[in-house]
Amino acid sequence: MTDMKLPNYDHVPPKTVRFWAMFDTGVMSLALPFTAPFFIRFLYWLNGLIGGSTTAPVFDPLAMFFVNLAGMLVLVWVAARMIQPLGVFALIDAIGRCVVSLLIAYYILFENVIPVLWLFVLTEMLGAVAQFRAVGRRDAGA
Repeated sequence: MTDMKLPNYDHVPPKTVRFWAMFDTGVMSLALPFTAPFFIRFLYWLNGLIGGSTTAPVFDPLAMFFVNLAGMLVLVWVAARMIQPLGVFALIDAIGRCVVSLLIAYYILFENVIPVLWLFVLTEMLGAVAQFRAVGRRDAGA
């Protein structure tokens, strides 16, 4: 078996990793059954500001479970990056943000979810670009 040298991302500032982790705490209310409906109603209120529907659907228990599960997974990922802000986490997070952006865009374009979610695409892509830049600044020390 050949030893494979993995790239080193120690040049990525921990503050970059932690900043985007803290940014993600904005969706922590999705993690709990008694707070997620408030967040969802808030999204529909924002959607109303851009001329869309303000009526949030009622989620059945299985759908709400998946909302809470997604919120909890985000919080676990936040905790990992806050406790151990490794540079490689910036790369992983940037890639993940690109995938999440594509997923959200798919649902907006093809499944008719509320267009206010373009704000999430924007913030996900801002986080991806910022972290890809930090990862790519090897010689500048970020």
